[in-house]
Amino acid sequence: MKGIKILLGALAIMAITQSCSDDFGPSYDPNVQLPIDLATIDSYIATNNLTVQIHETDIRYIIDTEGNGKTVALEDTVYVNYELYLLDGTLVDTNLEQVATNNGIFNPNRTYERFGFITGRGMVILGFDISTQILTEGGSGTFFIPSVYAYQNIGSTRIPPNSNLKFKIELLEVKK
Repeated sequence: MKGIKILLGALAIMAITQSCSDDFGPSYDPNVQLPIDLATIDSYIATNNLTVQIHETDIRYIIDTEGNGKTVALEDTVYVNYELYLLDGTLVDTNLEQVATNNGIFNPNRTYERFGFITGRGMVILGFDISTQILTEGGSGTFFIPSVYAYQNIGSTRIPPNSNLKFKIELLEVKK
């Protein structure tokens, strides 16, 4: 038991020491990054002559299809179809088999079916969660997500760090 306490104490000291060092690169400040993200997104929107709405979180969006009015609240289970793009038009992910096939990212080891999650639980990136809550059941939209609400300065397998994202989301079902 004493050995475990010593090990835990050493790990805690190492964690504190590492958190104070610059070994992991520059620190990340979403308050600094957000204006950079928004300038990039706004430039994309202007270049493509899009008319968008702006959510209170600064997510830009277009409602493509109005839903039936059934809204999404925190802790609701939602089912969606989605397409995830980088702003350069590269399709990164989708739950739609035909879209994946048409764009050369089909994975035979993956199941392509509607995607479900519980809102507000951190099961998806924050921007996806917020965007889904903007829609009503049966509706669809295009959402421009700042990197601070996505993969931030870390990125993901096919998403570079500080990448702003474009989601096309169709809200199929809301379960209260």
